[in-house]
Amino acid sequence: MSLCSSIIDLLRGKRVIALVFAIQQAGAQNHLSILEKLAGADPAPFVIVEGSGEDTKGRAQGVIISPKGHVLSVGHIAWIDADKSFTDKFRISFRGTSKDLPAKPSHIHKAVFTDKEDANFFEHYFPAKLLKQGESRFIKKSDLAVFQLPAGKPYPKINFFSKEKPVLSSGDILYLCHFTFPHKAGNPSFLMNPVEVIGVTKTSSGLQYLAKGFYRIGSSGGAVLKNGKLIGIQSAAYTINTKENTELPHGLISFELVWGDLIEKAITPSPKTQANPSK
Repeated sequence: MSLCSSIIDLLRGKRVIALVFAIQQAGAQNHLSILEKLAGADPAPFVIVEGSGEDTKGRAQGVIISPKGHVLSVGHIAWIDADKSFTDKFRISFRGTSKDLPAKPSHIHKAVFTDKEDANFFEHYFPAKLLKQGESRFIKKSDLAVFQLPAGKPYPKINFFSKEKPVLSSGDILYLCHFTFPHKAGNPSFLMNPVEVIGVTKTSSGLQYLAKGFYRIGSSGGAVLKNGKLIGIQSAAYTINTKENTELPHGLISFELVWGDLIEKAITPSPKTQANPSK
């Protein structure tokens, strides 16, 4: 049998189905290993951003995008609805044992799980500053904001999926990363679950992408990953089947598309700022 005949036989036979399945399985396993590595990192690039008002606090997810401690999250975390005003008071927390943190935390909360043979869990809090874009808190009028952690050793970070604005297609499977909410001290649960891109929505912040899938209440600001790299930040959620916050609802999320060049401009000081660093 000639080589050509063998190839034709392969293409026509069941072996091609097995080959495609094997390739798909290998890709899935490789992708899962990337998620496992990210979720198991300690300290991890996934954090919680907290904005403080007079008597209330707002919380959102966040993700570290540079070794200098730049954190990307939603801009609306700066709005304290109870005060009907913006806040400039922020702190960011790392969850986990975090034995090798890049800087010294301002506060540490410890929880002990007696039902897990007294396993320890920590939350390390750091002061943070929202980096304004000129006079605005938002990046190009979107629901995105950048925060700065204290200087220290290189922070764990996640890479962008693309340097330039990426293109999404209907049916793309992405992964939403978020800690469980409502916020409970010492709650270690962290989710990285698939969502499927299905459309777009026009919001007060402009156009955003829509995806369907499961998410947890309070997942705004959560990193949206493609192939283990950052491609979006969740902005809002549209719940379908939840009755109370303890459930894991199924519905739609909307998210801002992000890419390297967009955020690089947001974290790079302008010439005017460099000339007047005190401002």
